[in-house]
Amino acid sequence: MPTSSTLAQTASPPAPPTRAGLRGGRRARAAVELVRTRLARTREARLGFFAGLATAAVFAVMAAALRAGDGPSAPLEGIVELGAASIAWAAATPTALAAARNRGAHDRADGIEALAATRGIHARGLEAARAVAAMMQIARTLGIPLVGLALLTAALAGSFRGALARIGLAVWLAVFAAIAGVTLGSLATLCSRFGGRRGRLLLAVVVVVPWMLAALADSTVYSIPGALGAVLSFAFELAGGGAGA
Repeated sequence: MPTSSTLAQTASPPAPPTRAGLRGGRRARAAVELVRTRLARTREARLGFFAGLATAAVFAVMAAALRAGDGPSAPLEGIVELGAASIAWAAATPTALAAARNRGAHDRADGIEALAATRGIHARGLEAARAVAAMMQIARTLGIPLVGLALLTAALAGSFRGALARIGLAVWLAVFAAIAGVTLGSLATLCSRFGGRRGRLLLAVVVVVPWMLAALADSTVYSIPGALGAVLSFAFELAGGGAGA
């Protein structure tokens, strides 16, 4: 039978995190930010970031022109949905390919692994940091132009209700960006790890071949692009199209 001292120990609050634990968390966050910054500076990742912004700008101009021509009741839902799909392709493709490069070899060559080891982060921890960094970078590359386009159309809305609907759409597009980031970031990291110098080719094969086969079977939802497209469509449905005036 438990004693009163045992019950008191059981009911006591959990001990606060130790200094070593806090330092370990800071080191892990610093490692993620370091490898994310290195990924963001690659040529492909920069291409994806600016391609997403440029695509969003094109559809923003189209939305503004339609609003100027048709007035407050201008139907912007089609432009926003087509723009979101175009941004997803333009931004995610180069960034995922950048994440699928043999980043481990580049980090070793540049002394990043040795630097991380001196801070208590070994190869396995750095590999995990690369995965998280890839997810974050893809999500950011998608999320900024997607949310920006949705918020612009909210500013162009002819009513408070329409603006609120498009702000809600911006939230769901941010959720979509996070889902796409986790999906493509984890897949690109696996291709980088197992494909080595052919990581980008492996990623292209893993993504494109099932997509083509699924298209032939008229079931593209069973491919990664098709599944993400279905998630994007679902986001618009949840937001009620994000469109009404």
